[in-house]
Amino acid sequence: MNHPEFQMSHSPTISLAPDGIAPSPFRVRHPLAVMLTASVSLAVAMIVWHLMPGQVDSLNLLIWGEPSQSFPAWMHQVLDLFFLIYLAGALFPFLLFLGLSMLPDRVEAVNSSLPFVSVIIPSFNEEERIAQCIESALALDYPAYEVIIVDDGSKDLTLPIIEHYDVSVIRLRTNRGKVEALNQGIEKAKGEIIFFTDSDSTLDPKVLRYLVARFTDATIGAVAGMVLPQHHDSYLLRMQTIEYIYGQNIIKAAQLKSGGAVSICPGPATAFRRNVLLEVGGYRSRTLAEDFDITLEMMELGYRAVYEPRAVSYTSGMTKWKGLGKQRLRWSRGHLQVYREHRRMLFSGIGGPISRFWLPWSLFIGYGSAFMELLFLGVYPFLVIISFLPLLFLKLGLIYMLILECITALQGIAPLMRAGLLTPSLALASFMTQPYRIFLSYMRIVAYSYEMQERSNTW
Repeated sequence: MNHPEFQMSHSPTISLAPDGIAPSPFRVRHPLAVMLTASVSLAVAMIVWHLMPGQVDSLNLLIWGEPSQSFPAWMHQVLDLFFLIYLAGALFPFLLFLGLSMLPDRVEAVNSSLPFVSVIIPSFNEEERIAQCIESALALDYPAYEVIIVDDGSKDLTLPIIEHYDVSVIRLRTNRGKVEALNQGIEKAKGEIIFFTDSDSTLDPKVLRYLVARFTDATIGAVAGMVLPQHHDSYLLRMQTIEYIYGQNIIKAAQLKSGGAVSICPGPATAFRRNVLLEVGGYRSRTLAEDFDITLEMMELGYRAVYEPRAVSYTSGMTKWKGLGKQRLRWSRGHLQVYREHRRMLFSGIGGPISRFWLPWSLFIGYGSAFMELLFLGVYPFLVIISFLPLLFLKLGLIYMLILECITALQGIAPLMRAGLLTPSLALASFMTQPYRIFLSYMRIVAYSYEMQERSNTW
């Protein structure tokens, strides 16, 4: 629900051209390089599409002899088709996004001013981690800032722990949800820049300096930092580390360098201009992904969000499958809700490349690939059963699976290397991502089903 204080009239902060028309901040950066990257990526994918089936057949022949004659031709063709669709669907975007992420970042200037910053931390039942979060916030390397903790009706010892520190505290008597807590913090904030983080996160000491420096012109309404899991000492945490690095070091970097903006400002590490938050109307509770929602809302007003990978917030990743499933169900439902609320942006010129390419790609390919992946998992056992020689058919499919796993591993290792975070354990984990990927695909489908049934939102 929007607060009355947010319904304010503000003079435009985006400068106008001489003819009175505001120049669009959303445009393709490096258009020739983008076209070349797309062409090369497509050419490589097509070459692989053309050559790979023959290479796989040759490998199978070398290893297993002449097994393909033991099966009807159509079974071999179906297996080839699924393999090629999956391979092209993974290889082409990876090469494209990797190429885009390596384009030069045009930063004409650095903001040298150090305005007063408000750090807002919403919390609810975080007695185990809130102290670490507050201590990291109080240790930031920045000359002028305040820390505001919004306790959203915690029932544990969160509030007594908060009161031990020299911070401003907003206490909500009952749990009113994260959106309400964020908006309460905005109302109290005094800073020209407002930085948000989560109560289960810890902050790099220079996070504010890096974020503030990227507010280089009036079109930049927010700067997103990098979010990383604090630990990667278990399978699930390693998978989340690989996923987070790919999503930021590759996807976000590709969005910024090709279109000058990113599509999502993450909750644990984002700084906004205060006047932009007021103009947008604060956070809204209409979706389960308030960070995605406010980023697009801001974009519709002509402001863009950029990305600063040096501004790092370390979050506590999910350690249990049940907790991960609950989190991803909420995220996936929230993203679908945001797409519904901002559907007029899809394929429009409102956000430039973000609206024309990145949002449609994330929606249609992201959810489409989930259905395709689970369809293959359903079809392949059926093919094995009706093959009459299941063991031999499984051997045939083994080469396909190994090649796909190597492509998937490359998608994990490349961004880890670029980020300087590649370790032996993460490199090994990159070859074992299939259970995690299948689980995420399943949760996206469940989220889609829940949205179609219009089930009530839960946090």
